[in-house]
Amino acid sequence: MSIAPEELAAEIRAQGLIVPTAVSGVVAQGRGFAEVADALVAAIRRLTAGVGEYLRFGAVMPRDQAVAMRYFANFPQLLGSIHCFCGSDAEHRALLRAHDAGEPWADALPPVELVLTPAACYPCYAILAARGAVPAAGYRLQVDATCFRHEPSDDPARLQSFRMQEVVAIGQPDAVVSFREHWLAASADFLARLGLEGDVAPADDPFFGRAAAVMAKAQRERELKFEWRTPVSDAARPTACLSANYHLDSFAKAFGLRFDDGSHAHSACVGFGVERIALALFRTHGMVAEAWPVEVVDLLRLEGTPRADIR
Repeated sequence: MSIAPEELAAEIRAQGLIVPTAVSGVVAQGRGFAEVADALVAAIRRLTAGVGEYLRFGAVMPRDQAVAMRYFANFPQLLGSIHCFCGSDAEHRALLRAHDAGEPWADALPPVELVLTPAACYPCYAILAARGAVPAAGYRLQVDATCFRHEPSDDPARLQSFRMQEVVAIGQPDAVVSFREHWLAASADFLARLGLEGDVAPADDPFFGRAAAVMAKAQRERELKFEWRTPVSDAARPTACLSANYHLDSFAKAFGLRFDDGSHAHSACVGFGVERIALALFRTHGMVAEAWPVEVVDLLRLEGTPRADIR
């Protein structure tokens, strides 16, 4: 039984599926939600099992890679920088005195060599570049990571920390675009089989600064980004649960991903927002996963249900 998008936040909290913390956009997942999210991750892995090499990343990546990808330049409002204390005993005592006196103390924790990972595929490009020339057939990957974007919100579909799964292609332009088109269609079909209704539309990223509007317009005109959207917590503003991106050769140039002839590779990715899809499932089918349509339960292989192969 579906519920109105505007009622979702209150209902999932009342059911203990998601438990808010003191910080907007940071939550704990109750057992029911966590089991659905884990089942969804496993189902996406089965769906994409034949793509290629599998890489799972943690929540952090090298700072210099984010700089090389111009994330600082384009999305400074979203990036999470990691700061740690690296001082002496005397400096530690000074830090404690400042803290206890209610004085500023954060300057004692300088930035280190890490940032929080903004997108699952970001750490993979430097790894592949270190292998040498890109093979003629390119690379195909499945990538999984815990991601962070600084977007404080009470909207349960806009978390600051979330899990993302992607399929990634690096290679010749035509092959990369074909990969994106195939996996956008296959992924949208997968979501339809989960009983979710949505549509694919051109989109743009939330660029920062005076050039933001120009960059967003160019991204749409060149059809570099598409999203699959469905109403999750706001009927008037559908939520993107799936994103399909064509990076041209920007990431390849950042890390020196070249073919033997010296030309730069192109790259593309299709990413699943795990928590957003899980929320869409609860909104569409109700708060009790065991009561969902049997074809959805089978597809996700939820515990205590028939085990159907989705491939």
